[in-house]
Amino acid sequence: MQQEKLHRKRAYSQKVLKEALLKLLIDQPLSKITVQKLCETADVNRTTFYSNFEDIFALYRQVQDDFLEQMALFTQQQKPYADNRALICDIFRFLYENMDSCRVLILHSEDAFLERLFALQYDVSRTLMQESCDAFDPDSFDYLYTFRVCGIIGIIRKWFHDGLKIPYEQIADYAIQSSDALLYSWKEAHRSND
Repeated sequence: MQQEKLHRKRAYSQKVLKEALLKLLIDQPLSKITVQKLCETADVNRTTFYSNFEDIFALYRQVQDDFLEQMALFTQQQKPYADNRALICDIFRFLYENMDSCRVLILHSEDAFLERLFALQYDVSRTLMQESCDAFDPDSFDYLYTFRVCGIIGIIRKWFHDGLKIPYEQIADYAIQSSDALLYSWKEAHRSND
């Protein structure tokens, strides 16, 4: 009973600290947020913070990890994917449905956070791309995948930077069309080399 109470208290402390961090990140970069300001915003003391996290960066990493875990669960629930189009559309839908925390994570993390997000989808995406290419060359896949993901990351960053003014379905369609054009060009190049 006592152990369960401590677990709930710890979970609550971590939750309010994560929420406070996301709130503070709206107005300032991570490097400018102090433990003192974070604790004031979360209404917890510094001892509580340090009993849960080593520093602000560890807390930020945990916020990212939690979000990526939610994303992985979301896409697993949508499986099986018939093609990359459905996967890409679901990624954009998830980002839109979680726009408040996403905005902060995407605009404050450079590309590392988004790269981790797409790394979660690597195996599924690889299988789907293999199925859509007649003469799939495994040696060049990583280059093709990296190029494709970097383009989609750029679209996501611009979409969030512009304030999500375009519906997620339309933005997902832009990413899908770009990805399809890339795959088509890749297939054509390999056909002409044969």
